[in-house]
Amino acid sequence: MNVITKKISPTIYIRYNLPEVYLNQFKEICPNIVVEPWNFDGPEPEVTVDLSKCEILLTLGMRDNLNILKKAKNVKWVHSISAGLDAMLTEEVKNSNVIISNAKGCTSVPIAEHTIALISAFAREIPAMVRKQKTQEWCKMLPVRTLAGATVGIIGYGEIGYEIAKRCKGLEMKVIGCRRNPEKKSKEQEPADEVVGMDQVDEVLAKSDYVVVALPSTEDTIHFMNKARFNKMKKDSFLINVGRGNTIAEEDLVDCLRSGKIAGAGLDVFEVEPLPKDHPFWYMDNVIVSPHNAYNSNNHSERVMKLILENLTRFYEGRPLLNVVDKKLGY
Repeated sequence: MNVITKKISPTIYIRYNLPEVYLNQFKEICPNIVVEPWNFDGPEPEVTVDLSKCEILLTLGMRDNLNILKKAKNVKWVHSISAGLDAMLTEEVKNSNVIISNAKGCTSVPIAEHTIALISAFAREIPAMVRKQKTQEWCKMLPVRTLAGATVGIIGYGEIGYEIAKRCKGLEMKVIGCRRNPEKKSKEQEPADEVVGMDQVDEVLAKSDYVVVALPSTEDTIHFMNKARFNKMKKDSFLINVGRGNTIAEEDLVDCLRSGKIAGAGLDVFEVEPLPKDHPFWYMDNVIVSPHNAYNSNNHSERVMKLILENLTRFYEGRPLLNVVDKKLGY
């Protein structure tokens, strides 16, 4: 849907479907808008407008590598509607003056709720109950666990981890956060029992009944959870990944799950998405596959659009933007 004619260079170029209600709010801030949706599961479409004067690009950092900037050399700010920037942060973009912001924080609460759902499902043997329901098998003595007193280790203790920790404490669990900068949050606001540095990750793995991985995708985190680290985990512990798929060495995880080295895994993200139909994860009773849906909620669009509208106002008023990404760190 073009909001202005193709002869006029837009100030804002949007690469996803924007509901009419939000489009009208965008136009109140800047009338020069073009919307040309890209189905991000398909090939990148041709741009049909002149982008020589475009200043703002709204797109999906998980899929868009920003080749479009070759046609939009005056873009000052790119906002990703995803928190992940896997495709976007190329070396060319990292070394440019373009400001990158993302949807960090918009998905923290639903991801935290999804994490609690996965932890609870394993603790109460929900997958086994579902399987037995299909065969009408009445089994009262499943080996369920209580969450109160259990330890959850959150690897990558950022905004998502913070929201997970708050909910785990409500269930009387012990929480250990593990992050690059363990001093970042003040003690008065901190729900975790402990926050430690990444140099202590092996100790956290060894203590945790549930290991939640919420790491961003960076050069340092690719296959961060591998055979060596799985071997540090308790034999009866569970792995939950709600961060990025490439932070897990999937072949190593399959081997550990098959051998009983760890009890199970709840996975929302994968190295290849959609998860291939022949992948072992689909067929393992001790794995819950969730189709990269932890971020979703009934008010997801509202959260994302509220952030973008606030940033648009800030941009035109010359104020600092929210959620500006450190392009070198990758988040």
